[in-house]
Amino acid sequence: MITNPFSKMKREYFEAFGDLEEEIRFLRKLAFIFSSVIFVLLLSLFFAQKKPPVVIRVSDVKGSEVIQDLKQNNAPTPYEMINFAKRFTVRYTGFNSYTATRDMTEAFNMMTDHFQKEAQKKMVDSGLLRKIEESGIDTKIEFKEEKLERDSPEAAVISLIGVREITKYGAANFSSRLLFRADLVLKKLSRSRTVPEGLLVEEYREILMNELSERKP
Repeated sequence: MITNPFSKMKREYFEAFGDLEEEIRFLRKLAFIFSSVIFVLLLSLFFAQKKPPVVIRVSDVKGSEVIQDLKQNNAPTPYEMINFAKRFTVRYTGFNSYTATRDMTEAFNMMTDHFQKEAQKKMVDSGLLRKIEESGIDTKIEFKEEKLERDSPEAAVISLIGVREITKYGAANFSSRLLFRADLVLKKLSRSRTVPEGLLVEEYREILMNELSERKP
């Protein structure tokens, strides 16, 4: 009895292009699997971007606490607000001829849109940035007093008293020390990737209290 040698084989195609057909089907399955994996990764990336950023809160005793649930821990602490006000004051008024552009850029990023427009107009009209870069000066600020004057869910008022010492590069006999007071109105916002502190400067006012010393060539 003669039997068909191909009767027990599982291959679906036996024509000349049978192997090619099987490869195509395999590649289709592989492409479907890769597409599914890519879709899952994109979906995971989308939800990861929606997740609030991790904020490390630093206390007044140099301790640190990781805050992940910002909806429950959104309000800035008094220490955060005072530290933010001091950092802004240094960037906005601690003039240095070599870092003026970078410092001003950082200060402007800490302002509200309204204050940005106001400060930019004053800077353009006075040519302040060009004068700082051409003067060859360096400024150091030492804060003597700091106080949270008022605090509400929408805003806070910080007062700072400090000494600003101005020197010149290459002029050791030039020095000026000024006692000043700065008052800052900080607007509170929800923390985000662009505003991780949840604060922006709405207003900055400064008065000169005393000229402590001055040396000129």
